[in-house]
Amino acid sequence: MNKILVATTNPAKLAEYRLLMREFALEVVSLADAGIREHPEESGDTFADNARLKARFYFERSGMPTIADDGGLEVD
Repeated sequence: MNKILVATTNPAKLAEYRLLMREFALEVVSLADAGIREHPEESGDTFADNARLKARFYFERSGMPTIADDGGLEVD
């Protein structure tokens, strides 16, 4: 089975990805499973920029295809 790293520490998000990825015969690996404890500096201008930064950061450390997201609350 192929592996994919999901760059989150949220247990609910990991469980959801595990369910979704089963359909594609992908084993979801968490940051803890991969032994990764460090976090990138989120220096992007947008949520999408930060998601890309995280995905690259964790890919470089794990060598696995990586999914990352970034979100937050914006108040005008």
